Amino acid sequence: MHNELVKSSMPNIPISINQSALMDNKLPMQICYTHIHDDIEILYILSGELSCVVGDKDNLGKKGDIIYVGSRVPHYTKSMDFGTKYMLIQFSASNFSETSGSISKYLYRFINSGEAPIIIYKSGTPECSEFTGYVNNIAREFEKKEPAYETYIKADIYNILAFLYRHGALLDADSFFDSNNIEKVLPSLKYIDENYQEEITLDFLSKLLNLNPYYFCRLFKKATNSTFTEYLNFVRVCKSEKQLYSSTKTISEISMEVGFSSVSYFNRVFRKFKNCTPTEYRKIKYSRQ
Repeated sequence: MHNELVKSSMPNIPISINQSALMDNKLPMQICYTHIHDDIEILYILSGELSCVVGDKDNLGKKGDIIYVGSRVPHYTKSMDFGTKYMLIQFSASNFSETSGSISKYLYRFINSGEAPIIIYKSGTPECSEFTGYVNNIAREFEKKEPAYETYIKADIYNILAFLYRHGALLDADSFFDSNNIEKVLPSLKYIDENYQEEITLDFLSKLLNLNPYYFCRLFKKATNSTFTEYLNFVRVCKSEKQLYSSTKTISEISMEVGFSSVSYFNRVFRKFKNCTPTEYRKIKYSRQ
């Protein structure tokens, strides 16, 4: 699996825009190897048929459809028809949104992990028609490059983000959290972020906040929409990522260093959040610009 470094199509604006035409005598034709990236990916099919494969499922899009692929979702695409042509837009939602500085960055990533990995907006539906309008605006501005075209493109990226939030493809973290209770559990979030490698128990975190364990569990769940164990495991998985691609330590060593009690449990939790095993993830190689 390849971790793709998405290159910007415009100076100082982190958006990649590309059109491709594919013709081959052998179909289906795989366009790229399985890869992941931090960016949202949008595939607007101009002609032919295109399949985006996530896990073991083929997600087929036809002319006029738009395929949305979420951030850090392992996937690859393949042409299913002669002369398939599509437009590709990639950008990171974090570069176009503001988040509260008081909330843990890992909690935002945790919420993002629950988003839809892939959605196909079918041609002819109201949702696809709206989405297509924004994509066509971007294509037109990028092709003509008239004065202030970059600003127009950024405006439509914001429109796309608003569309994705409104229709549930993306989760708005600020409205997702219970703002009345999130401040009450911040000390526990901070402790987990800084001491993830240690054994952290419910009793310990409860005492940290001077609460009884039952009330702490209810408060944490209400504030974050997750249990403290789910959140702790996610932080540990995030911490393991860098070691998996930058060190020569064994999976077992990494598992213990980030706080998991066993390799099998580490494998199971890692697959839940990343859709692949730690061994598969380790094969990722970063591109260089």
